[in-house]
Amino acid sequence: MRRWSAILLSLFFLFIFNISFSLTEKDFRHSLNFYKKLVEKKVSVEELIFTLEKIISKYKDIGVNLTPIREKLLGLKAFKTSKDSYVEVEERGAGLDERISVLKGILNKFRNIDADLSGIEKRLKQLEEFKAGGKESLEKFEEFRIEEDTATATIKEDFEEFRLEEDKVEKSKKEKGSESETEEKFEEFRP
Repeated sequence: MRRWSAILLSLFFLFIFNISFSLTEKDFRHSLNFYKKLVEKKVSVEELIFTLEKIISKYKDIGVNLTPIREKLLGLKAFKTSKDSYVEVEERGAGLDERISVLKGILNKFRNIDADLSGIEKRLKQLEEFKAGGKESLEKFEEFRIEEDTATATIKEDFEEFRLEEDKVEKSKKEKGSESETEEKFEEFRP
């Protein structure tokens, strides 16, 4: 008799764990979808880092595999360090060849990263044109500088847009008379 009660108790806890994990897994997918929308909008690398850090901190104790998220975060942080180093190279007045070399290195190393590389590509093109004599002067490079409030404002705007889309889906389900269970509201990055 004791054996059966132990087995039943184990099955009960296993059932409870599976229910709680499926809910957090759904939230995790929502968070990843939010991150993908930020990548598609080509937000700054600082915003991507902020978002991944939030995802990791929220789901670190849940039991979800965060290894790919941590790898993306490390790659984005390395990219941010590299671009900050380029800004320092340019501020100290390095020559055109050195600047071009640094930018090519950044593009080669981070070509498969989620961050938007168009600013670096544009600057590289400007430097190469200037070196070839196609341009008379160079503009100061401030592509990587962002205002402190920019990251927070953009994330808030994206979250509001994401939440409105979810509300539309919920409303259409109710209008169609769907009997499916109500999904929890996504509140990952509520200001």
